[in-house]
Amino acid sequence: MLLLMATALALGMLHTVAPDHLAAVGVFVSRRPDWRDAARHGARWGIGHSLSILLVGGVAVVSAVRIPPALEPRLEQAVGLMLVGLGVLAWRRAAQGHPPAHAADSPSHAHDEGTLLGIGMVHGLAGSGALVAALPAATARSHAEAFVYLAAFGVGTVVAMAVLAVGLGALIRSAADRALRVQRIVVRAAALTSMLVGGWWFAAS
Repeated sequence: MLLLMATALALGMLHTVAPDHLAAVGVFVSRRPDWRDAARHGARWGIGHSLSILLVGGVAVVSAVRIPPALEPRLEQAVGLMLVGLGVLAWRRAAQGHPPAHAADSPSHAHDEGTLLGIGMVHGLAGSGALVAALPAATARSHAEAFVYLAAFGVGTVVAMAVLAVGLGALIRSAADRALRVQRIVVRAAALTSMLVGGWWFAAS
């Protein structure tokens, strides 16, 4: 059981470094690079991702139901379009000269948190999320072990993305300390990365 949990934690952490994951979270962190906000952004994405994995994996474990192969490309295309949209939005904000927000209780902050939760859930349903959900059914000796695996994978994902988001925020803050212009360049770089990764996801699906 301990080996299964350790494996799930490690895979959950490694799973976060996918380009589409970092691109999506990076767009939000570029707006609020404070480490507390960045950690919340990363954790909220990880929670959404983990909810999808628990749902898909739980259904797979108890009923052997899988996401239909014909649906997988559509889910991946949805991820691509979502990333392109996020990139366009971030680019427009940078062009309009909107400075990064820091108020944790602002309406836009609450909207960002809800949006990130949804983005994480979509990522959990698409691509590697479906493969991860099928793994416990093939390796676990019982339903209990399978659900422990899924939960541990989720914990690893949440923690790793929160840490990565804090790191991204630190890089952006250091740019902001030098000049607002540099900060806008960083925001635009995050936006462009999101659009490019999203376009690649859509074209490759």
